[in-house]
Amino acid sequence: MGWRGLLIEGDPKNYELVRKKNRKAWTVGACLSTKPYPHSHTLFLQVMFEQQFNLGKISSNDVDFTLNMTGVIAVQCLPLYSLLLALNVTTVHYFSLDVEGFELEVLKTIPWDKIDIQTLSVEYIHGSWSKLELKHYMKQRNYWSYNEVALPEGWGNDFIFVKNTYKKKIDYLKSSL
Repeated sequence: MGWRGLLIEGDPKNYELVRKKNRKAWTVGACLSTKPYPHSHTLFLQVMFEQQFNLGKISSNDVDFTLNMTGVIAVQCLPLYSLLLALNVTTVHYFSLDVEGFELEVLKTIPWDKIDIQTLSVEYIHGSWSKLELKHYMKQRNYWSYNEVALPEGWGNDFIFVKNTYKKKIDYLKSSL
């Protein structure tokens, strides 16, 4: 089918597992930035990444990196747009965003007028923002909430957003079934 993709994983341990799967995709061992640019005084935005089995997250705590703390590491964060530009990609058919609470902040870094993202799944369970805020933000960007995926025990808490220009195609396909 010619599928290709970009897999971004901020946790170095999980990144190595992703690389070993030999997917037909570019892989990046970094986290997605919550800024639309590298941090102003350093080459990359440095954040804390708490490693917890398969649930790593960006830490909101200020930690002295000179201390040797188990399970806390510095991770480079890159804007999604920069990664897509490096790959010469301007159209994304499907984008899955799950960054354990910073989804809305990452979405706010995207220059929506320069990138055509057709469909997104966005996790909403860990954010400090409400589901309504997320839906409102995406509506302002010309996306509609196609569905909400909520599975027991918190394994799936995502909204599926579709760009408004594809709504007619989806409605047509649904009516053809």
